[in-house]
Amino acid sequence: MRTNTRVEFGLYDVTARGDSSPTCDAAQPFCSLRRDLLVEAVPSQVKYGTLESRQWLMDGSFSFFPEVPEAYFWGLWSAVQSGESGAFTDPPVLDIQFSQAHSSSGLTLHFYAPTGDWASKLKIQWYGADGGLLASALFTPDAVDFYCAKKVDRYRRIRLTFLETNHPGRYLKLAGLDYGVYLHFAGDEIVKAHVLEECDPLSAEISINTLGLTLYNKEGRFSILNPEGYFDVLQHKQKLTVWEDVRPEARSTSSTSYCMGTFYLSDWENSGDTLADFTAVDAVGLLDGAPYDGGVYDTTAGELAADILDGYSYTLDAELAAERVQGYLAAGTRREALQQLAFAIGAVVDCSRSDLIRISPAPARASGMIAYDRKFQDGSKVTLNPLITAVAVTAHRYQAEDAASELYKDTLEPGTYQVTFSAPAVADSLTVTGAALAGRGVNRCTLAVSKAGEVCVTGRKYVDSTIILRRAAANLPPNAQDNELTVTDATLVSPDRAAAVANRVLDYYAQRYEQTFRMIAGDEKLADRLIVQSFGGEMVRGVLTKLEFDLTGGFVADAKVVGRRLSGTAAAYAGDEIHAGERSLI
Repeated sequence: MRTNTRVEFGLYDVTARGDSSPTCDAAQPFCSLRRDLLVEAVPSQVKYGTLESRQWLMDGSFSFFPEVPEAYFWGLWSAVQSGESGAFTDPPVLDIQFSQAHSSSGLTLHFYAPTGDWASKLKIQWYGADGGLLASALFTPDAVDFYCAKKVDRYRRIRLTFLETNHPGRYLKLAGLDYGVYLHFAGDEIVKAHVLEECDPLSAEISINTLGLTLYNKEGRFSILNPEGYFDVLQHKQKLTVWEDVRPEARSTSSTSYCMGTFYLSDWENSGDTLADFTAVDAVGLLDGAPYDGGVYDTTAGELAADILDGYSYTLDAELAAERVQGYLAAGTRREALQQLAFAIGAVVDCSRSDLIRISPAPARASGMIAYDRKFQDGSKVTLNPLITAVAVTAHRYQAEDAASELYKDTLEPGTYQVTFSAPAVADSLTVTGAALAGRGVNRCTLAVSKAGEVCVTGRKYVDSTIILRRAAANLPPNAQDNELTVTDATLVSPDRAAAVANRVLDYYAQRYEQTFRMIAGDEKLADRLIVQSFGGEMVRGVLTKLEFDLTGGFVADAKVVGRRLSGTAAAYAGDEIHAGERSLI
């Protein structure tokens, strides 16, 4: 087997696009710059025939121009065409304003791919907050996608003047632009690429998958001391996509490419003149830094997931989406809120090998087998986890009090304050004395104090009425010592959900055999239910909870499977249950 690791690194200013306000006086009237030039990725474009010079070939590949062009994506098309030499008499100018300062290593321009049209000469100027010129440069693109390399810090305005087109008599057609560059690394440039994937099938915790990456660059482009390098424009949340190309044999001419995940930069440092170390997290890691206001809910799981994951890409199983959810979420992070929802409805959350957050039921049947020929025997281990004899699940029901009570009281100086309540309250019932109510919610409110003095917030509190459901494991051995697991803080578990939650918890902890081993990796993903050949020819069926890859050392993974010992009957392979008290040696 031969492997090669590749990394695609989006060295972009991650906030510039959303903060941009593009305008162009020379744009076609059907162009919507504030819509099209703010999209994350340029969509596929149609090959339209126009009245430009030598543009519409009669080969059947062109489409007629739409009657209502405003409904389609265009980017920026100029209202004037270039001349016979390709130069514009009155060059179109794209002006982009920002409300905050931004820094980038340059701009990547995307032109009109269907007919191979681009601006062959342009001038770019960057301006600071005071309107002064920070930098100016001429560029001569030679392709539809072209990187204009010019590192500029803390700009507040960019002015692009398009001087010429590569074909005479053509409109300027700019499909989009990126505030930075997409870098590609492979082979000896990648010193280390370590990927850790984990999941909890119960969603008692939603794990964050991580990437540890060390890059070698002899020019020192990532050196903190290189003023022309990239270190100053590194930002949190810049995207890295990792690939592993696998050839089954040294003489193979074809390879299989495995996407090992999309990650977002969280930390970086220099470990040498030519070495740069990066740490990155998956999309769940982004949720961990995103605040969520919480609230009291009586809705569907689909509606609540859409609110929690607003602005993030995700998929949700249709049956889970239809589940009714009642309960409360404290103010916290979006990751914490998603964990509460997933635990209540019995979902597994995973983001491995993708940029999508996937929310789905745990697989009930085995989807594959890991046999001896894929396992390394060195370091393999089987352990028996503690026996859980019972589970006690606290169910919650939130009801609003009839009378208002004091939620907050203090003496405040003039300013704006955010107050977090000790208990949830009905948002519409909030009243304030001594300040203006600038924002309200179930867990907190925002106060605008114009004059120093006492401020008091009152409202109707929600009362948490709880019941405890206790469920014992079946078929316990005679000498089993009591070991009860408690679930107390699952605030979206309402009384009608307590029994299902208790059964799921008991069923998972009945899978007591934990196998750790190293294997040749394949298509297996987290939460897959697998059958694993273990010591002495025994079989264990369980769920895959961990994969750890050292990609520069080959397509090899350290795996963890938690499950049950299989009997030798066909029924065991079909998914029949084995009870919690069973003991066997492997």
